[in-house]
Amino acid sequence: MSTDIFQGMTGRAISTYDLLDETMTTYGLDKTTAHDAITAFLNSLAEDDPAVVLERTPVRPGLLEFNPTDLDIDHWVTVSDETADHIRGALAASFEPVA
Repeated sequence: MSTDIFQGMTGRAISTYDLLDETMTTYGLDKTTAHDAITAFLNSLAEDDPAVVLERTPVRPGLLEFNPTDLDIDHWVTVSDETADHIRGALAASFEPVA
């Protein structure tokens, strides 16, 4: 099994994904804070072992072929459920769950 995490340009709209929704609900975080924490933990894991990222898929693959206005290309990053569990553990060590 695998988990998808949105990877986009900082300061732009964040597409929703299951781990993000779970994190916002569990810790009462806003979307940006939750996403920033998830991606920070993912980036830390990927620095130690780039193989934790199983796949990077463009949100809009057509932009790879034709992008005349030079739009930013956001991606879905696929990680194993084990990697997602490591991220969950890091979140649990960093934030208090809401009651």
